[in-house]
Amino acid sequence: MGDDQVPLLRAKGITKSFPGVKALASVDFEVRAGEVHALIGENGAGKSTLVKVLSGLHQPDAGTISVDGEQVDLQHRGDAERHGITTIHQELTLIPELDVASNMLLARPPTVGGWRRVLRLIDREALYREASAALALVNADRIDPRVRAGSLGLSAAQLILIARGLSQDMRLFILDEPTAALTPSERDELFARLRSLRGRGVGIVYVSHRLDEVLEISDRVTVLRDGRVVATMPTVEARLEGIIELMLARRLEEMYPPRRTRQLGPKVLEVRGLRRGHELRDIDLEVRAGEIVGVTGLVGAGKTELARAVYGADPVEAGTVRVAGRERMVGSPADGIEHGVALVPEDRKTQGLVLLLSVADNLALGIVNCERVAGTLLRMRQVISGQRVAEVARHYIGRFNIRARDPDQLVLGLSGGNQQKVVLSKCLATRPVVMILDEPTRGVDVGSKAELYRAIAELADNGVGVLVLSSEVQEVVETCDRIYVLRRGRVAAEVAGPQATEGSLMRHAAAEAAS
Repeated sequence: MGDDQVPLLRAKGITKSFPGVKALASVDFEVRAGEVHALIGENGAGKSTLVKVLSGLHQPDAGTISVDGEQVDLQHRGDAERHGITTIHQELTLIPELDVASNMLLARPPTVGGWRRVLRLIDREALYREASAALALVNADRIDPRVRAGSLGLSAAQLILIARGLSQDMRLFILDEPTAALTPSERDELFARLRSLRGRGVGIVYVSHRLDEVLEISDRVTVLRDGRVVATMPTVEARLEGIIELMLARRLEEMYPPRRTRQLGPKVLEVRGLRRGHELRDIDLEVRAGEIVGVTGLVGAGKTELARAVYGADPVEAGTVRVAGRERMVGSPADGIEHGVALVPEDRKTQGLVLLLSVADNLALGIVNCERVAGTLLRMRQVISGQRVAEVARHYIGRFNIRARDPDQLVLGLSGGNQQKVVLSKCLATRPVVMILDEPTRGVDVGSKAELYRAIAELADNGVGVLVLSSEVQEVVETCDRIYVLRRGRVAAEVAGPQATEGSLMRHAAAEAAS
């Protein structure tokens, strides 16, 4: 397509402000038919806000949007869909109490025919048939369209939303962080579908923090920083280091902190014979004070189940957990916190934070629920001191460079990376001896990743035992002293030193599948 042709979509001069922050400032952005246009930037750069403007969820304060050269007014999602704009948002938007099929066809359920058509009764057989066909588009036939959506994990939920989008008749497909919870094979299947759509003339907006994916799938790249467009370029001219510099306005000298030899202390976590159904089978592992231990494996290997069991969020059938040399009955998260175990969970929005509370209130929740440290916020052991809560919040805002207006800002209004820093702060405020981090950098940008890696190293430097559970193999290789590989709920290998390479870990993780 030549540059003189009218783009499929053009946004010009888009400006959007929220109380205390200008999210977008005179943004120009366009998408051509039959191209994948990547939109990248740090957390808080304005990517998701622009996506919501283009999909009708936000109305801009200024600027215009045109489709095929005709100016349109997108007052809500229905307006965008009538113009052929389909969006998969970063936040998972399934209704947990409905089944999978009902979630997928919520806006357009098939109804029975004949004289009963006027009653608009849902044709359940057709509903499940259409949902199954949509799931097959992403090779997700394993997902039963009749099961309750709330019973599924993040990966399945992401696939359901992608399948719902792919099943719609569209001209522009917008995907905001679509692969955050997908396996490599699921990602490859999605990319094959996107290339097919591109070949049929569909325009695609691809938003991702995973820059390797951006360089692989996109035709053009637009970089946002602080709500402004700083560059748009053909992907063939883009270089990873240059993109990072544009995003951060500085050189990213080191993504990972330099390795250093620490004097390890006694064992602070010992897990022996931990068993829970088919999810965990006789798990043995240990972490010493000042040590960073990794756990990796394919999706479904049992990483999150292990984290939740050690923390006390899920019951176990057998096994022991020793914290700081003493066997503990960890039967609930409250037990885990009281014994000195903290968990940064996989899903920060639903498990780590109360989104409608402020930064300060989220930190206070963590502290007052831990008897060991609750006194730091209480007066006369009963009344929470607002002054002390604010002091704690300001301390962590400064320590982790949390981009919040003040301690009273709602965490709902923070970017993903800053929300993750609040969860980490909330856990640290309980003064743990063991810190468990489950997928700690999922959905955060490269700058925030670097800050989180430095925070993990700092924890170990201060004598905390750290357990990092991640499906990002490079992440555990670069940050951890020892690594356990899980496969189908069992420890398949324990590696350290020169043996801890991405290739060796993947071979251990996938050995059974390949045999």
